Amino acid sequence: MNAVAEHIRNLESRSKRLKEALENCGWEVVQSCGGVSMVAKPSAYLNKTVKISRHSSGSGEKTATEQIKLDDSNIREAIVKATGLCINSGSWTGIPGYCRFTIALEESEFERALDCIAKFKSIVRAHS
Repeated sequence: MNAVAEHIRNLESRSKRLKEALENCGWEVVQSCGGVSMVAKPSAYLNKTVKISRHSSGSGEKTATEQIKLDDSNIREAIVKATGLCINSGSWTGIPGYCRFTIALEESEFERALDCIAKFKSIVRAHS
C-alpha cells in the first residue's frame, strides 16, 4: 500500500505544479477532482500572432518561419511546432476552446512539459 500512497502523492503534487504553471502562463484551468489529466483554456493566447520556425524533416535546420494567429483550432498545432509538447485540443476533449494536459508521464517528460509551457509563453510574448 505504501507504493500506491506514494504514487497518489506524486500525482497530487504534479497536478498542483501543472495547475500553477498553466495559470502563471495565462491558461484558465478547470478545477480537477482527480484523475491523470487537466483541462485548461488558453485565454492569454487567443487572437495573438506568433512566428514559428519550421525545420526541414531530418536536418534540423530552420527552413522557414510560419506566422500563425492563435485560435481554438490551431493552438495545439502551434504548441507542438514551437515546443514539441503534444497536448489534446478542444476537438479531442469535446469542450470547445479547452485543451487537455496529462500528468501521467515519466518524471523527466513531466518536467520537460512544464518547461515547454513556459517556453510557449515566452515565444508568444516575444512576437506580441
